[in-house]
Amino acid sequence: MSGQLVLVTGITGFIAGQVANAFLEAGYRVRGTTRGDKAKLLTDTIKVPGLEFSRVDNIATDDLSEALKGVYAIAHVASPLAGRTNIEDTLNTAIEGTLNVLRQATKAGIKKLVVTSTFGTLLDPNSPSAFAGLTIDHQSWGTASRETAAANSENDYFVYFTSKILAEKAVWDYAKEHPELDVATVLPGFVYGPFADHYPLPKMSGLGSNGYIYMLAQGGVPPLLPPFTVDVRDVAKTHVLALSVGPKPLGEKRYISNSGNITWAEAAVALKKAHPELKLGDSFPDLPGPASTLDNKYTTEQLNFGTWITPEETIIATWEALVELQKTW
Repeated sequence: MSGQLVLVTGITGFIAGQVANAFLEAGYRVRGTTRGDKAKLLTDTIKVPGLEFSRVDNIATDDLSEALKGVYAIAHVASPLAGRTNIEDTLNTAIEGTLNVLRQATKAGIKKLVVTSTFGTLLDPNSPSAFAGLTIDHQSWGTASRETAAANSENDYFVYFTSKILAEKAVWDYAKEHPELDVATVLPGFVYGPFADHYPLPKMSGLGSNGYIYMLAQGGVPPLLPPFTVDVRDVAKTHVLALSVGPKPLGEKRYISNSGNITWAEAAVALKKAHPELKLGDSFPDLPGPASTLDNKYTTEQLNFGTWITPEETIIATWEALVELQKTW
């Protein structure tokens, strides 16, 4: 710590903003990357001690030498969401963006990196094992390819999880070829929670996974998803703790970040109890099979994590953050 500089990619993103703030709170300085003129705007308008910004327009192709000056470690959080571009662009940006960060870190002599992955790398992209009553640990891997992504191009989650599987495999393949690197990956479940202080707040169209909680609180029925749930603040904490761990054998620094499971029916009960004024739905489809569990025991023990924010607490905190957010629209 002691003021060492961490580069956080895609700092205005939902997860990345909280990751940046967690590093600041832990005593690091942070430089965040963002695209276009936003870097100058943020520099001019956000005055937080230890926080600065650097322009990176394309994480997959840009020269990062300026952004990496004086950097001790990198938290590579930025990743494209499926559905915003074509499949090839989504896959290439995820994979080449990650490799570009790794290659330029190596060139700059930076050895410590934490890369944001997803629980989706633990399963095949169509997630049949998410509803098979399994216990899924950090050693699990899904199977995916460009060909299967193309064949399932209408399924944004399939394409996104494929991009993350291929990107994380590229991380570990690169780390194998460069043993001087000390790499960790963080694998969150579905991420909900409050928006980070300091950074621009999203509009309704940019709520991401928090949009499901908004839908639930409006009496709607969100889409059927694996019930894996984690608070964004715990995801950020996982990144900070993962960076503090010393070198380990290849692949051992894969950390599942997930608090537990909560179905939409259970989330509605928790939300109604905390906010009885809400008019919530009371009919939710059953899961297609017994929900599997993302085993966070390894993360909890290896990182000396402490207490996780419960799924119920996360759902309530998310809605309360959304109530405040609506006032800005």
